[in-house]
Amino acid sequence: MSDYEVINHRLDTAEDDIKTLYKKVNDVTLSQVSSDTKLDSVLITLGEMKESIETLKKRPGWLWDRIVVALVGAVCGVLVNTFLS
Repeated sequence: MSDYEVINHRLDTAEDDIKTLYKKVNDVTLSQVSSDTKLDSVLITLGEMKESIETLKKRPGWLWDRIVVALVGAVCGVLVNTFLS
C-alpha cells in the first residue's frame, strides 16, 4: 500500500468514528432535553401542589374567622334587640 492509500484509509476510518461519536453525543443531547422537559413538568406540578396545600392550611382558619364574626354579629343583634324592646 502506498502512503496515499494508508492516509486515505485512516481518514475514512476517522470520519466514520467521528460520525458515530457525533450520533452518540446527539442522542445524549436529545435525551437530556427530554429529561429537562420532564423535570420542568414535575417542578410545575410540585409548585401547584404546594399552592393547594397552602390553601388548605389557610382554609380552617378562614372558616373559624367567619364563624366568630357570625357569632359576634348574632350576639350583638340579640343585645340590640333586647335594648330596643
